[in-house]
Amino acid sequence: MPLPNFYHHIHRTLLQQAEQVLLVWPGGATAGLATAYTGRDLGQRIAAYQQLLRKHNTRAGQPVLLGLPVGAELICGLLAVMSLGAVPVLPPAGASAVGVLGLLRRNGVGAALVPNKSARRYNWLLRGLGVRLLGAPQHLGTAELLPPQAVPATQPALVSHSSGSTGQAKAIRRSHAVLTAQHEVLKQVFPPWPGQRDFPLFPNVLLHNLAVGALSVLPDVPWGQLANLQPARLVQQLQTTQAETLTGNVFYFAALCGYLEQHHPTPLPHVRALGVGGSPVPESLLQRLRSCFAGAAVYVIYGSSEAEPIAVRLAEAPTNPRSGYCVGPVQAGLSCRLQPLGVVELPNGTQHQVGEVCVQGAHVAAEPGTWLHTGDFGYLDAQGLLWLTGRKGNEAICQGVQHYQVEHVLCSLPGMERAAARATPTGFDVYYQGTVSDAAVRTALAQHFPVGLCNRILRRQHLPVDSRHLSKILYHQLR
Repeated sequence: MPLPNFYHHIHRTLLQQAEQVLLVWPGGATAGLATAYTGRDLGQRIAAYQQLLRKHNTRAGQPVLLGLPVGAELICGLLAVMSLGAVPVLPPAGASAVGVLGLLRRNGVGAALVPNKSARRYNWLLRGLGVRLLGAPQHLGTAELLPPQAVPATQPALVSHSSGSTGQAKAIRRSHAVLTAQHEVLKQVFPPWPGQRDFPLFPNVLLHNLAVGALSVLPDVPWGQLANLQPARLVQQLQTTQAETLTGNVFYFAALCGYLEQHHPTPLPHVRALGVGGSPVPESLLQRLRSCFAGAAVYVIYGSSEAEPIAVRLAEAPTNPRSGYCVGPVQAGLSCRLQPLGVVELPNGTQHQVGEVCVQGAHVAAEPGTWLHTGDFGYLDAQGLLWLTGRKGNEAICQGVQHYQVEHVLCSLPGMERAAARATPTGFDVYYQGTVSDAAVRTALAQHFPVGLCNRILRRQHLPVDSRHLSKILYHQLR
């Protein structure tokens, strides 16, 4: 039975809040020249893309590659594709030309939205592969904003890709039903309020914000170059826009805290809540966030693109890093099971069955009747809280300990920037980055873990991390 597609939530917002600013995009290299878009502005741009796509006979269910630069045009192009019942396909970050060609073949893409220069230069080449390159509309014109095309609930609403931290980036197909369910869960966990000003690090949060009518102020961070962020510019943005909620990853918030602690000791009173995720979140960072944003509720958000969120923890009281990373109770409405791996033992003698976290539910992008295997390992404690203790590819249990437990303890040491523990047949090799001394690392390991658990202790200038979050250790690249 055909159902309205996810875009209908956003279409309603665009009509009801036509004069309200819904999106503020930073000026990038031109500091201070941000661009504000009202519901009417966004609607006009979406209508222009709808007209372009219809002119080229874009059909419901047809995959369309989004090759536009990250910005408002990409968002409007994506929404236009979705509104017509077609399927937006986002390429992996940093994909090569060969990778994109493979993606076109695997997904049966027949059209791509690209910058006008690319369309003029390469259209002849890709036309031979059955792909039409459509340049962005140069004039908005007077096209009418079309209502959403009804689609089957199981049809993909969006195809994106994982970060590839444990191997190659994989395609994630979220149906309209799943995308709607994820949106509804986020509304329940983090209820929006009229006039809410959100400061999300990654543009994918925009779909949810547009669906609830919240203002999205995009941080002034070079897209795809997170390492080049300038915390001073971000703090200036926060002050100027009076943003109330922030979401981001460990690297991002650590950089913000570092700047605030050194140059801006006065808390930002307008910040009411922030959520941090994307990788395991150290207790030491949560403590810094509670200090830097004294008036804000701090949440740990655990999930994946396929299941957002899986668990949420309000970080009011610190937990013991030796026990792993506490991510809170599993989200209501999700079924969760642990595919058994073995047993970890805590210092108090408590033993817990550890397994791979597998989830199933309405807001999980998985085949009907199947479980999503997250690649994360952990246990549930007596209070029903989920603790993460390891990651696929490095999941071996050594003397009742998994690698996240070792890493989390080391992350609490002053001067520790990153730590990694790689399992070997005889224990763990420990790698670390930072100004902390070798002696301090050895002392911490001796205090918290069995004798002989850790073999080599190796300082490195930089530990390899994923390119998207700059927070997930790439264990297979440790040398």
